[in-house]
Amino acid sequence: MDNRYRIVKTVTTGGGIASSDMHEFRLVNDGKTALMTVYQQRQFDMSLWNVRTGMGWLMESVFQEIDVETNQVMFEWRSLDHVDPSMSYTYPSSTDTSGTGLEPRSPWDYFHINSVDKNKDGDYLISSRHTSCIYKISGKDGSVLWRLHGADPSFKNINFSFSQQHDARWLGENATHTLLSLYNNGYNGYNQTHPYSSGMIILIDHVAKTATQVREYKPLNDDMISSSQGNMQVLPNRNVFIGWGNNAYISEHDEQGRLVFWGYIDKDRIMNYRALKFEWEGNPTDVPALWTYAKTNDGFSPTTFYVSWNGATRVKHWRFYGAANSTGPYELLGQVDKQGFETMYTNSTFYPWSYVEAVDGQGGVLGKSRNQFTFTPSPDVQGYCADDFCNKAEAYGLAGEVDPQPFIPPVGINSVPWIDPDHPESHYNLGQPGAAAPTSAPQGAKGLHAQAGWIVPVTAVALAVIGVILILRVSRRQRHLQRAKERSSSESLNEHEAKASTGAAGLCWWDWRRWVDSQNEPHHYFPLSEQRPHRHADS
Repeated sequence: MDNRYRIVKTVTTGGGIASSDMHEFRLVNDGKTALMTVYQQRQFDMSLWNVRTGMGWLMESVFQEIDVETNQVMFEWRSLDHVDPSMSYTYPSSTDTSGTGLEPRSPWDYFHINSVDKNKDGDYLISSRHTSCIYKISGKDGSVLWRLHGADPSFKNINFSFSQQHDARWLGENATHTLLSLYNNGYNGYNQTHPYSSGMIILIDHVAKTATQVREYKPLNDDMISSSQGNMQVLPNRNVFIGWGNNAYISEHDEQGRLVFWGYIDKDRIMNYRALKFEWEGNPTDVPALWTYAKTNDGFSPTTFYVSWNGATRVKHWRFYGAANSTGPYELLGQVDKQGFETMYTNSTFYPWSYVEAVDGQGGVLGKSRNQFTFTPSPDVQGYCADDFCNKAEAYGLAGEVDPQPFIPPVGINSVPWIDPDHPESHYNLGQPGAAAPTSAPQGAKGLHAQAGWIVPVTAVALAVIGVILILRVSRRQRHLQRAKERSSSESLNEHEAKASTGAAGLCWWDWRRWVDSQNEPHHYFPLSEQRPHRHADS
């Protein structure tokens, strides 16, 4: 992504294997290639692990180096070609990530690759959590050049051990020594080898075949241990930045290992795979997100504003504006410093409409939120809400109700006040008399029946009136025809009906004149006795 969080390139694995997984995506060679990990199920003879009535399944760890522009696979390495499953310390059906080995949906994950790095010579450094080993892999043929720790180490550990580790990285290398870093978990949730997790810097002496820990970076009070995830980053000033994995804490240490910063993203509820520190300026393409709340809509209820702008790193202050109408005028209510991801601000006055501006350190406006209508809970809910927030309901109905069920309100209630904010009387939320939502299931049902009850009698009366009108109309038409027949002997009944059809009886049913009293209208025909005499040709 670029610094506006727009995707500029997507990299995928190749070779007809499974998709890349979350353990590693690392750009190398100045961003021209990417290192990616793949977890691939394979059938395997697992009779040594007591799967003896047929074939078992295991998870093979794979990594690839991919050309970013073309997605061409430049290099591929498979764990089963180079590391025997008997080297694993995580046995089938022993942990939450080990798998049973009995089916493809639960393959035995004997290796569990979780980091890949590359040096200037073209060789690779990989970490295997389930063998508790760091491997140097040849970039020419994929062979294992040496092993740090694990079941068959290449070096003698002088003053350390580790297990279930993550994030192995090269720090320096020459003909006789290798300096690397790793994050030691020391625990996988089932087996614990260390009292706490830590960051380590290890020096390998290839001449003496020894490995020595030269620095350890401990957690606060030496009491945090991470059963999964975690990483260690060496910064340009030689400080160290650590993410504590499933404990979503972060820390920074100076070069001597002293703790200079200790914080957390969240406690207990989330996990964070890695934490990294860089100079970064983010300018997202979206706008600041604003939500406003007031317990009631009277002028004495305070308005609380919650604002954030995900990924915007330049925001130093927020300016809050409020108005009585969506079109304004808006007045500046206050400016406050950014307080982390989300900033909260409360004004003592109720404002139905508001917006917020993001401001940088020089006072420049970086972005503006949309105009926001202030949410107020309905009268039924207000008693359960605080002045600055309203927590979610835990169940239907009220506490103590037996088997409460959701209501089905009448059609046409306006439950979205910002659709028609100029007519609050139509909105049930604002507590208008007789407009509140039902408060119990029997009352709600009664309300529905009451509204439906008047429809039947009104419809019946309307049909009766229409029937009487039709009967009167037919009766009058018959009388008119009878009188016409008696008055005229020269004009046929058909001719008379033809003329009569120009009257109300000949109008369409929806014409208003058809439904008024014909006695109050002038005649639309002349009786035969009143016809004017025919003019002679010479008159």
